[in-house]
Amino acid sequence: MKLEIKCHSDIDKDLKNLKKCADPLGSLESWERLFLVKGINETPGIDPYPGFGDKKIYKARVVPLKENRGKSDGYRLVFQLISNDCIKLVAYYRHNAGKLKKESKVMGVVKSRLLD
Repeated sequence: MKLEIKCHSDIDKDLKNLKKCADPLGSLESWERLFLVKGINETPGIDPYPGFGDKKIYKARVVPLKENRGKSDGYRLVFQLISNDCIKLVAYYRHNAGKLKKESKVMGVVKSRLLD
């Protein structure tokens, strides 16, 4: 069984908002490759994202490529487990930087995108 990764249409906007960061697309693609091999239970840095009722929403830590930064300064990815063989990437942002600095703003963006 092959896992399918779908992206919300606004992921492209998220990547553009990270233009000052080194290679956010490369970091995302690297995380996707690791996730496809390891899955949800073995990929490091994945935690349930509470506050969404019965929807299976997770927050993942993405290691920034080409930067000498710790994992706490990395990128964050929010995704929804649609089925055992499909996830949907909902939001991608830089931790503690930019418009999504507060967790409440991140949750607002995720909730609005889940309604799409």
